[in-house]
Order: sequence, then structure tokens, then C-alpha cells
Amino acid sequence: MHRIIIGGTGLIGSQLVNHWLMQGHKVTVIGRSTEIIRKIFQDRVNALELKSLQPEIFRQAEVVVNLAGAGIAEKRWSEARKQEIIHSRITVTQKIVELLTALGQEAPPLFNASAVGIYGLQQQVVNGLPLKLDEDTHIDWNTAPDFLSYIGRKWEKATRLAKENGIRVVNLRFGVVLAKQGGALPKIVQPFYFFLGGKIGTGQQPFSWIAIDDVIRAIDFLLEKRQIAGPVNIVAPGCITQHELAKAIGKILHKPSFMPTPAFILKLIFGEMARELLLEGQRVYPKILLDSGFIYSFSDIESALRHVLHNAK
Repeated sequence: MHRIIIGGTGLIGSQLVNHWLMQGHKVTVIGRSTEIIRKIFQDRVNALELKSLQPEIFRQAEVVVNLAGAGIAEKRWSEARKQEIIHSRITVTQKIVELLTALGQEAPPLFNASAVGIYGLQQQVVNGLPLKLDEDTHIDWNTAPDFLSYIGRKWEKATRLAKENGIRVVNLRFGVVLAKQGGALPKIVQPFYFFLGGKIGTGQQPFSWIAIDDVIRAIDFLLEKRQIAGPVNIVAPGCITQHELAKAIGKILHKPSFMPTPAFILKLIFGEMARELLLEGQRVYPKILLDSGFIYSFSDIESALRHVLHNAK
């Protein structure tokens, strides 16, 4: 089967490409540079540039997975960087939606990236977690309480044209993806190797996570469950606090986890992004995946971290 991935050179995309190639699928990777795509995947994939796309490219595809977007945490959030983050997601999504819509009933399903930030930040709870947020949680699409919720809401609104034209759209609301190859985890773990690991800020902020292996398995699962459409939370069922994360990392690496990082230091270093990415969070629950029978390989943080930190290539 032919499967298409936009943004296939990132953390999730590259893992998904290799997974599907191992399954024997034909994979097309679309990005801004065919040179970069070929450097990563050689001649194992068909490489195309975004600017050259036409509707016919998608006609025979089993699915289109759009993961395109500038990295949220790669740079400090200046106004210019914020616009780049928004533009890289919304304009690509709008273009893909327009091309798929042009195919009418022949259009393949669209699995479009989103994020749990769409729900907005939750007030912290002392010695506990706030209420669960799931796919049925009300969202005010006309406003947004913070930058990440603003991005998420614009991102998913950009897929509405496809939905209105009968195309199956799955909005993949990713939590923090745990992988040794990239993403947030290597940055979170690094201080522990220097005996500086510990809670960040209060340590009470909820941390909604998922192991990269379960991300890939969830996408395969949703591809088979054709009745599922709309938002799906791609998170593990066991949300934890940031302090619990720090303790789990320390235990697995046999390193101390009692060195706190004060909030004001992070705000000085990272500015606005410190609050939304590090000091606050949301407790997100994967209701649709669980109700549909998805079984996680790693549903608790310790087993996930042991696998990711010790077994990843």
C-alpha cells in the first residue's frame, strides 16, 4: 500500500517511515527539501517537495499523515518565531486540505498532527492532578487562553474544509513523545547525568506523555479503525506530575533527583515558553483509544522510560 507523510524527517515522522517500510509499504515523504529527505532515507522512499504538489499525487494513497511544523521548543519564542511556528503548521495543513478536497470522494483519509496544548493550561493541584481532559472536553474555538492552545485550535480549524467535504480526518493530539532519538526527553534527562536532576518549578504540573513506540502503534491502530474520526488524544493513560517524572528518571538512571530548578531561572533562560512548556501543563486522557480497544505497550512511566532509555537504538 502507498502511504504519504508530510514532515517525515522529524522525530515521529522518521520513526513512522521506517516502521512502514519494514512492513513493506511504499512510502512517499514530502518536505521542503528533497535533498534532506534523500540524505535521511536514501532511495527507500519517494521524495517530493511541498511546492510541487498536485492533487493526483494523493489519489492512490491509503493515508496522508501531516506532521509538518517548526519545532516548538527549538528556539526562544520571539514574535517572529511565533509566526514561524504558526505559519509552518497552518499554511501546510491548508494546502494539503485543498489538494485532498479537489479529489472529492477519491481523497484518502488525512491524519493531521495536533497537540494536547489545544486544551489550554490547567491550574495545578497540590499533591495531586487536575481533572482529566478528554476528546469530549469543551473547547472555545473563538478564543485561546495561551499560545499553545491558540496554535492547536487554528491547526485543527484548518482541517474543517476536508471534514465538510466528507474526508475522514483524524486530529492527532500528541502529548510529550518520549524517545531517545529526539524530542523533549534527552533535554529533560541531561541534567541527571551531571547529578543536577530534580523537579522543575513546583513539580506539581501535570505531564501527559506517551512512548514513541505507542505513538506508531496508535497510528496503525487508527488507520484500521475506519469509524474513528476527529480528535484523538495520543497520550498514555497514566498522566503524572513533573516531580514523579523526575523521580522515575532518577530511579532508572541510578542518579539523584532532588536538585530543584526554580521557576525564575527557567523564565530567565527561556522567556514565555518556560511557563507553557515546562512550568504548567494539562492532564489529558486517551478516552477514544481506550474505548476502542487500543492496548498500550507502555502504560506506566517507569516501563516506558526503561524501554526508551535503555533499549532504543
